[in-house]
Amino acid sequence: MARRGKGRASVYALVSAAALVAASFAALVFWLALTDDPAARMARDDPPGAIIEIALGPPPLILDPLLPEAAAPEPEPAPEPVVTLFPVPPAKPPAPIPPSVPALAPVPPIPSPPAPAPAPPPAIPQTTSLPPALDPGLVERGPDGPLPKPSADGKVAWRTYARPSDPTDPRPKIAIVIVNLGLSDAATEAAIQRLPGAVTLAFSPYAGNKHQWLDLSRVAGHEVLLSVPMEPINYPDSNPGPHTLLTSLLPAQNLERLRWALSRFTGYVGVTNHMGSRFSTSADSLRPVLQEVKNRGLLFLDNRSTPASVIGQVAAEINLPRAANDRFIDGQAARVAIDGKLAELEMVARRQGHAIGIGFPFPVTIERVAAWSSTIEDRGFVLTPVSAIASTGIYP
Repeated sequence: MARRGKGRASVYALVSAAALVAASFAALVFWLALTDDPAARMARDDPPGAIIEIALGPPPLILDPLLPEAAAPEPEPAPEPVVTLFPVPPAKPPAPIPPSVPALAPVPPIPSPPAPAPAPPPAIPQTTSLPPALDPGLVERGPDGPLPKPSADGKVAWRTYARPSDPTDPRPKIAIVIVNLGLSDAATEAAIQRLPGAVTLAFSPYAGNKHQWLDLSRVAGHEVLLSVPMEPINYPDSNPGPHTLLTSLLPAQNLERLRWALSRFTGYVGVTNHMGSRFSTSADSLRPVLQEVKNRGLLFLDNRSTPASVIGQVAAEINLPRAANDRFIDGQAARVAIDGKLAELEMVARRQGHAIGIGFPFPVTIERVAAWSSTIEDRGFVLTPVSAIASTGIYP
């Protein structure tokens, strides 16, 4: 009986212990449900022994900055289903800006400073185009080409081809003549295009493209002269060319050379001597030459290459329209020197009412004459062609 009683007591104790364990486990589950802890959920949802994995995705592709281009990664195999421990909630869209908050107005760009205006191009001299340089009534056929002559109705080349001018203008007149043109294309074009139309241009009989240059000159408004080579004091060391008029030749020979030069082109108002420091001192050599110039209806410009020139006296004897140079403006081809000679011309013009200056087609001469002539009227002078100064009376 005693053993049977002890066995019952043991069974009762085991049952009591099992009941106590079951009650404790139920209390633990209830507590975990109340706290909703992830660990509790794991313990509740996953049976003992379940494998927990976290999907991290493929490793990032690391590019080597030294490689020109990264190779495309090979495709990854589809991952097996996994159980996510901490699911990431979907990203929330950004909250809209309340209507009460005004949107910021765009900041206007700061205007960049305006680019400086380009410098205006140099002013082109105002010109008065002259009519074509060929009047059939003023031309006759010569042995070497066309020669000028007065027309049947009394017209003469030195007036017909002259640039118009106002003889009633009371201001002192200044004429500028650029000589030796036609021998250099660049110098000739610069003189035609850059100088005012009132500047007179003198062409060499040895010039190339003479007719083209003459046409361009008249379109630009320039009056034209023909340079005739004459014997200098140091001839033949200084030789103006094969058709030079010489004191050692007979009058007929000099006239033949003169007519050759006159027939090079047409449309000029007169003749000027190229060199001639010896020929211009010989009245006997000059007289038939100047008479031929007058008979051709032309004027003569004495370049005064020597103070002993008698061109003026002989021209006055035969009533040849003539004029005379007052200054060579570029005997020294420098800016200061040329500006000084142009100032001297102004003094001469104030004293005698007119003045003539002769220059060569040096770039510096063209530059200074163009600059000086742009303000000449501000100083009370008028730039005029040689024909406006030519005299038919007493030599000035």
